[in-house]
Amino acid sequence: MRTSGTGHQGAGRDDEFAAAPEHYDSRAYDRRQYDRRQYDRRQYDSRQYDSREYDNRKYGRAGHSGQPRRASLPVRAGRVVSGVVAGAVLVLAAVVVGAQYLGGQRGFPGPGSASVAAHVVAALVAVGAQIVADRARGFAAFAAPVVVIVTASILLITQWWG
Repeated sequence: MRTSGTGHQGAGRDDEFAAAPEHYDSRAYDRRQYDRRQYDRRQYDSRQYDSREYDNRKYGRAGHSGQPRRASLPVRAGRVVSGVVAGAVLVLAAVVVGAQYLGGQRGFPGPGSASVAAHVVAALVAVGAQIVADRARGFAAFAAPVVVIVTASILLITQWWG
């Protein structure tokens, strides 16, 4: 951009104000940019970003802090216990799959394909229910840990103690 009266190539957008300071009036520049009320803070906030609407949409009925409400103690305890149980079911499935693989490689009978399938299905159900338990609220946050524990109990009764 070539500014009038300077005789050199300008370096940027504000170069005309630096080259001709008598033409730069900060109030006129600010009015030209901001008097259209497009940057009025109250109008901008009320049109696009109503903080109450954003908090309620993101966090449900969050209250004034904007943070999600904490789950009750029984729900949190259920999540912890079911998380440990889901991890144990996953480890059992890995052990049974590994034993079946090693049995096939070394020529001795492994646990069998029915036991492997039961462990894999139980691990998938337990991990899926645990994910739901960790993310859900309300009744699902209570029911999902029960599903994990019942699945592990059925697996232990049918495959290990039966």
